Amino acid sequence: MKSDYWLHLKRTVKFGECDSAGIVHFHNLLNWAHQSWEESIHKYGISHKDIFPSTSNKINRGLPIVNCEAKFFYPIELGCILNIEIRPKKINNHLLQIKTIFFNESIKAAEVHIVHCSIDLQTKEKIKLPNCLELWIEASNLENKIKEC
Repeated sequence: MKSDYWLHLKRTVKFGECDSAGIVHFHNLLNWAHQSWEESIHKYGISHKDIFPSTSNKINRGLPIVNCEAKFFYPIELGCILNIEIRPKKINNHLLQIKTIFFNESIKAAEVHIVHCSIDLQTKEKIKLPNCLELWIEASNLENKIKEC
């Protein structure tokens, strides 16, 4: 198995995700990008309970989306098997950008950029990103740098 398997995912476009012409409805791209980064951190070994608050932990941190952008380059149609590439980047101590690229076979079909801000849920002040996410970002960037050598 490739060492960066958590950065490369697949999904098949389903009927309910398309408009009447069989082309993916635009809002699904943002949803898929968000689901992909969640799947990526899970495959890397990070539990959502280590990042997000729940009734079973004492986490007082939120990661709201503060910016998002989606670009379509090629039609994504019903039945397409998309190859998804995740490229996280630490912007600063409290901001994380996740670039998600969708390929239809070898053609770049779409790209999504989502920025999350780490905040204290009580004070709404910016706080440091969780260490486990910083390690995930660092590991993914190491894989990209190794490929560039």
